[in-house]
Amino acid sequence: MQAQPNVVSAMDRDSGCPCARVRPIRIAAVQLGVVCYLLIGMAPALSLDDKEFCVSAQQLAIAAEKDVGVWIDRVTRNAGMVVTCDRKTVQFTRFTYAPSASMNDAWKASKAADWNAVHCNSRIWNEAIANGWKIVLSQTAADGGQISITAQCGK
Repeated sequence: MQAQPNVVSAMDRDSGCPCARVRPIRIAAVQLGVVCYLLIGMAPALSLDDKEFCVSAQQLAIAAEKDVGVWIDRVTRNAGMVVTCDRKTVQFTRFTYAPSASMNDAWKASKAADWNAVHCNSRIWNEAIANGWKIVLSQTAADGGQISITAQCGK
């Protein structure tokens, strides 16, 4: 059986980089597949049911707890997810070792474009946003600076 590839290189592991804690790609892909199945499977044909979406989002948050501390890239790690159904908010939290000064206007514009693309190109996330749900990325820098991006889809 072939070894599972990791997101980080052997050089990162040998250097003591905390990135070495990144999960094998195969495990992450299986978990993502299960989550996508939950979100797509609960999607109604005509309109989003807020209660069903809330339950599915809460299940996603429970699954996401296993990924807290997992490195997303070389400087950013997952810090969890919170679903607040009465406020119709799903908040993804991340921590970066980059300084907040690096989160300039160009970086924010690029991050917002990526965040929007991921969520607006997904049928269920797009429908949730159209139904008043806020899908938020909150990222905290090593020096305490914070940014918050809310997905916005074209109308």
